[in-house]
Amino acid sequence: MTTYRQKLIISGKKAELYEYEAPIIVGKKRKRPPTKRRTQEEVALEVKRSEESEFEMEVMRDFSLRRTRARIVRLIDSNPDLKVFITLTFNHDVPGLKEANPIFKKFIKRLKRKRPNLKYVAVPEFQSDTDFYGRQKINGGSVHYHVLVNFEMASSELETLWRDGFVKINRVRHINHMGLYVSKYVGKNLFDVRYFGMRKVLASKNLEQPIIITVLKEIKEFVKNAIGNIPPVFENFYRSDWLGIIRYRLYGG
Repeated sequence: MTTYRQKLIISGKKAELYEYEAPIIVGKKRKRPPTKRRTQEEVALEVKRSEESEFEMEVMRDFSLRRTRARIVRLIDSNPDLKVFITLTFNHDVPGLKEANPIFKKFIKRLKRKRPNLKYVAVPEFQSDTDFYGRQKINGGSVHYHVLVNFEMASSELETLWRDGFVKINRVRHINHMGLYVSKYVGKNLFDVRYFGMRKVLASKNLEQPIIITVLKEIKEFVKNAIGNIPPVFENFYRSDWLGIIRYRLYGG
């Protein structure tokens, strides 16, 4: 069992430094409280808190959304060669990821034959549940994919490999923060029931991963040698029920 109060995440040229008021304990198993028969007063109190629990659920959803977006941003920041953004859509109705993801994976296999060093990050998204006239679609909006890759290829060649619809290559050379650009496609519909049990972010295994450091000595060495007196580009303080006050600093953004 180990503890730490600081965490450093390095993603390419960016560094994020977290400082926690309370220590984070790694390797400690939380004891599950013994179950007991609830009294009528306890049940009544739980009912009374129903509105509060709905608010807490919204807070948890917001946290999960921010965490997923942060993962995308860090992956892309760690792989600066991901510079070409494409959108894959179907020419037929594919309303669920269970049907769409196997098609996408076959496309990736065909693409790897053309580009053996393929690297990608993909975000599946659902189109609108209503049509042009505002009528509700029976099975909901069809799936499409936003994909960031490390190569350039003609759209006609990509459509031949995709086989199931249309390909749009988005010109994003002017985008300075590619990770933020891609992560915006992960929205509130992240909690759509159609995502349940399915991956919300698809990525190749050969991506460089963010470096996470929790050893205080190594963090101090990095701050001394790589950051020095450079001020953070962003800094914030926020409170956690478990960890107290958390200080967050972003460098190199």
